[in-house]
Amino acid sequence: MRAPDWLTARPVAHRGLHDAARGVMENMPAAAHAAVAGNFAIECDIQLTSDGEAMVHHDDALGRLTEGSGALLDMTAAQLRQVTFKDTPERMISLGDLCTLVAGRVPLVIEVKSHFDGDRKLIRRMAEVLATYTGPAAVMSFDPDQVLALRELLPAR
Repeated sequence: MRAPDWLTARPVAHRGLHDAARGVMENMPAAAHAAVAGNFAIECDIQLTSDGEAMVHHDDALGRLTEGSGALLDMTAAQLRQVTFKDTPERMISLGDLCTLVAGRVPLVIEVKSHFDGDRKLIRRMAEVLATYTGPAAVMSFDPDQVLALRELLPAR
């Protein structure tokens, strides 16, 4: 099976176009803005919150790149939207926020993070967000169960 042309037409900025030396951390809004400005596709990661939101973040806990500590799954989206990235004023955003920011100008490659526990809430929330997103998007996961759920919920993506 061949990848769609829109997915291979340009480089993909892994977790956005980030540069820690310049204060632009992975998966933060500034990394997405930089990728769009450079005409890069954006690979991002999403994690589930306690209230069922899809937040853009690689790690399943705060602390490596952000202020604070604790598992994202134990926090609400409102709580996580208050979390700042270290040494920046930037805050965590949801997948819906990212879709609004990108507005279809570059492709999104969304990695669904998983705890390999059969929970499909994150996939369902992502499907809800992407149902109204008109830009190009590809979705993936390293969890085979999540891939099966992706195929069932988003057969065209």
